[in-house]
Amino acid sequence: MPNRIRPFELSRASLVIIIGAIAKFALHLYSAPSYGFFFDELYTIALSRHLAFGYVDLPPLVPALVALSRALLGESLFALRIFPALAGSATLVFVCLITREFGGKTFAVLLSVLGFIAVPIWLGLDSIFCYDAFDQLVLAAFLYVLVRFLRSGNRRLWLLLGLIAGIACLTKMTILFLGPGFLIALLISKYRRDLLTLWPWLGAAICVVIVSPYLLWQFANHWPTLEYWTNYGTYRVYRASLSEYLINLLVYMGSLLLPFWLAGLYRIFRRLDGVDYSFLGLLFALTLAMMFMLHSSTRMLAELFMPLLAASAVFVEELSAGVRQGKWIRGSAVAYLLIAGVSSVLISLPILPMDRVQAFANAFKPLNPPIKEFNGLTFYTSPMLSGRLGWEELVQDVAEVYDELPQKDRAIAGIYADWYSPAGAIDELGPKYGLPHAVSGVLTYYLWGPGYSWEVMIIVTSQIYPVTVFFNKCELKKIVQHVYDVPVGSPSIYICREPVASADVIWSSMKFYR
Repeated sequence: MPNRIRPFELSRASLVIIIGAIAKFALHLYSAPSYGFFFDELYTIALSRHLAFGYVDLPPLVPALVALSRALLGESLFALRIFPALAGSATLVFVCLITREFGGKTFAVLLSVLGFIAVPIWLGLDSIFCYDAFDQLVLAAFLYVLVRFLRSGNRRLWLLLGLIAGIACLTKMTILFLGPGFLIALLISKYRRDLLTLWPWLGAAICVVIVSPYLLWQFANHWPTLEYWTNYGTYRVYRASLSEYLINLLVYMGSLLLPFWLAGLYRIFRRLDGVDYSFLGLLFALTLAMMFMLHSSTRMLAELFMPLLAASAVFVEELSAGVRQGKWIRGSAVAYLLIAGVSSVLISLPILPMDRVQAFANAFKPLNPPIKEFNGLTFYTSPMLSGRLGWEELVQDVAEVYDELPQKDRAIAGIYADWYSPAGAIDELGPKYGLPHAVSGVLTYYLWGPGYSWEVMIIVTSQIYPVTVFFNKCELKKIVQHVYDVPVGSPSIYICREPVASADVIWSSMKFYR
């Protein structure tokens, strides 16, 4: 009898990966319509309405993806969250593939799925349409190819690494922070011999070609991103002590997952499935030290925990293999990650009302210590949750002030916001209240110009010395109260008339690249 054609069969590990990716995607879709737009999200939406090869603080890829999402799926909050949810699920797949490369079997893959879903920073990033969700996805792909390279030694993979690095540079410049640690680890390891071949240099050339449109935009606009980075490092970076830095890192990566991070760091310095992956451990340690010395945000280290998660999953699988307590070890590990995951989901995603999230966080302060970043401000609940609140109310307050204007003033009135988030909120939510678009001197908004005659301006400002100094007459109309949105503060709303100079002259003083 002829052999029967067997139907396509997935391995158990592959099924776990698929189910895990679907579960993560469904979790984000379930929470997607809750709360409101995140403040960085509002800015990214504004950028998507002005597509370019670059922006003051961002490369061009993510605003282009936002524009694509708006064109394909519409403008609703739910629709906007689909792309980042997909990115998060794809990132989970790459983490699991790294686990498989490390020699992990089905149980290790399961632990990787549960561990990835339990990490607060990845829950938060994948729930909003900002650059970080896609940055983590591209960096996960980079790390996966790097693991394949370390396993096989195939020098042709330098070309793929260069390609992915170029895409990463068009997503967010996080990969540049990995550069010094990557180079030092390369020079220490046996792979330094590859520098004597063409392959890594060809990969670097591919990266430069991909990034070239962004570099040309920077040149044409007088390198605004360099000015932004300089100002950011001077004015906005919080110089945390080592203990504060490590606490922030644990809060973002999950304090309950500390045993897994330590186990992964230990295991990655030993041979995994017969292969030396200490390069990844060196990359992690060197980058952590450099990031601390540069006072960079701990969020910038998240991607380097992916190999640690995969290594720790393999480590637990190894411990449970062939011992009498194996089932107990496996059951305990799964239960522990489920508990950590439930805790992270409740404080990282907009599922519960904000007051209940705050109560939950307060009840578990020893396990979820506060975040002390953003110029030293302290958060007991995730700023990725509090940053979604109050924008509708702010726009309604601006609309009330606008509607009180006489008809002749409304015909020429503009709106100025001294931060990109209120400006983005007015641009996104204002049309349904009949508001004109906002202008701002902050970041890329500055490049779009003053926009109005400035004869009558509604000023939304949180500054001690606000834009009102450029007018002879200003009347305070409202002070907006944000209960949770600490980064934004409580902006004041003024109506200002009789500018002391022309709009172009005033605008020349408005640039705020930080």
